[in-house]
Amino acid sequence: MKKFLLAIILFLLVGLFIQSCSNEQKPKAEAKEAQSTQDSIDACATIKDPNNPKPMALMMRQMAANADSMKAKINRGEALDSLQYPFIRFFVAEPTDPHVLEPNFFEKARLFQTAYKDLFKHPKEQKKYYNLMIQACVNCHQNYCSGPLKRIRKLPI
Repeated sequence: MKKFLLAIILFLLVGLFIQSCSNEQKPKAEAKEAQSTQDSIDACATIKDPNNPKPMALMMRQMAANADSMKAKINRGEALDSLQYPFIRFFVAEPTDPHVLEPNFFEKARLFQTAYKDLFKHPKEQKKYYNLMIQACVNCHQNYCSGPLKRIRKLPI
């Protein structure tokens, strides 16, 4: 019960954090995307960690927290909302290892983004598309940064 309450509190804090980072103005699409990405990087950079992680790692942690929250909602039969879970453009942030920034990495990021968008396009099949999204994570992490695979493999429903 304590873990459930803690998860709800964490989820609400993450939601407020994401909402506070969103840009309410409507400038040109490109400028808005660039600013949103920079806001995500800046916001994530404020998280304290003794290992001094790079922005991409921080964004990935946020994505894992979102996936946990999504899984809980799907298991309760609740519909996911793309406004509550905006796509995090992790692939434009500074990675821990700059050598990962190669064409294959960006292709895997594109495939993940497609799977992420598909999750919200198919509200009646969210379990299936959620699992496909998690599989896209696994597919990338098998080639790049295999450390989080153990955690990622616990995410499917």
